[in-house]
Amino acid sequence: MNKILGYFYKGLGKFFDLILTFLIVIVNIAVDLFSAVRRLFLYIISMGGCLIIFLLLNPFAWQGLARNKWLSTLIMLAIVVPLLGNVSESFLKYIHYMVTEFFYDRADHYLLGKANEFESISGYGRAYWEKKERERIRQEEERRKKREEEFRERFKDFGGFTWTTFDDFSQFDEFFRQQGYGGFYENQGGSYGNNYGGSYGNQSQGGSYGFKDQYEKACDTLGVNYSADKYEVKLAYRKMAKKYHPDLNKEEGAKEKFQEINAAYEFLNDSNIEMYKKMSGTN
Repeated sequence: MNKILGYFYKGLGKFFDLILTFLIVIVNIAVDLFSAVRRLFLYIISMGGCLIIFLLLNPFAWQGLARNKWLSTLIMLAIVVPLLGNVSESFLKYIHYMVTEFFYDRADHYLLGKANEFESISGYGRAYWEKKERERIRQEEERRKKREEEFRERFKDFGGFTWTTFDDFSQFDEFFRQQGYGGFYENQGGSYGNNYGGSYGNQSQGGSYGFKDQYEKACDTLGVNYSADKYEVKLAYRKMAKKYHPDLNKEEGAKEKFQEINAAYEFLNDSNIEMYKKMSGTN
């Protein structure tokens, strides 16, 4: 009896496997075909220029298009199919995994004595999305490692600090951002003449502050030692902010000073404090 049930479930699994695979292929072909048709229409429109715009604004042209059912249907399909096709393909893949895994698992249970992975078919649906998420994380990790290797190779000795100055890639990338270059991901293959972000160092790259100079300038603004910890920084900030708050200090330049104090406090965050200590060897 168990073997009969096993072969029955196996047959159902193969049946749905074939049917759903066929539907996925058909949807994929349809999406590719009508995407190509849409690109062709867009190419024709781009080549036609003003003439095409004139025809589109001409009501007689629209009436002619409406009378030509084949052409109007083709245009409508070229718009709709690529949009709905991708969603349909994703849904069919989800159904395919869930149904086939359910029946094949049941077949293995009766034929090989294996325990069912899930009691209900919905469990296989959840497993599908978990599998997709793991695959997404894996691909993201591979891309990150590839960029990291490119980064290591490209910036072996950057800004007077070697790679060994940093514990890991994230610290090096953070340092690179602090230098005002954004990040390697944004600037890959481009120039590095960006301005420093934030209120600090809003100067062009040439002759502007490096991270160490920016850090020490921020410390000078708050009146703390360069080796100050985050608690000393916070205490100094509160004192300076209270002194120069525009609601309390009406002197000329108090508002600008208050903004500078806030910018310095934002710059002296935990990660920058830690990075400076590593660079200066005071950690």
